[in-house]
Amino acid sequence: MYIFIKLLQITFLLFASLTLAIIPWMPSLLVENIVNFTRVGLFIVAGYLVYLIMKRVYDTQEKKNVYKNTVYTLLLLAYLGLFAILQIGVSLAKSTYVQTYAFEHLTFYTYKSDKGNIEVSMKDENLPIRTVPIATSFYMPIILEKKENYLYAIGEGVNTKVYDFKNNISITNITNTKENNE
Repeated sequence: MYIFIKLLQITFLLFASLTLAIIPWMPSLLVENIVNFTRVGLFIVAGYLVYLIMKRVYDTQEKKNVYKNTVYTLLLLAYLGLFAILQIGVSLAKSTYVQTYAFEHLTFYTYKSDKGNIEVSMKDENLPIRTVPIATSFYMPIILEKKENYLYAIGEGVNTKVYDFKNNISITNITNTKENNE
């Protein structure tokens, strides 16, 4: 039962670390450093739990078998490695930060996705994360400008409404309205 509980703890720590890798954090060096140190710390604790499991297995054996313990250790470390590889894959699939724009009480971010297009996201009101992209179909550099009550994405051949400040909603989420027909 001890080994099963430790395996569950290891799995919980690794999923927590993977979750921290998946969350789209706001572009802040402080937040990114805290998250990265936490992820590394979770892996170190998981490695320590692997040590505790192997120590218990070795101590409870009547006939000490080093080869068997080595195989168990390698399997547990491969389990940790699988999660490390998943986190590397998730990190490579993330968008690259381009620029921050602040209008009134809202903060907007532009990111270049791994597919080459530009995404526009907002900062979440309560958490240090960014929202899902509110606009993603720009394949050239853009800048964000506020005109009247709207946020526009302006670039070469692009002049698109992205956000409505009056109603506090994304224009891309509006369907069949005057804003889309203009």
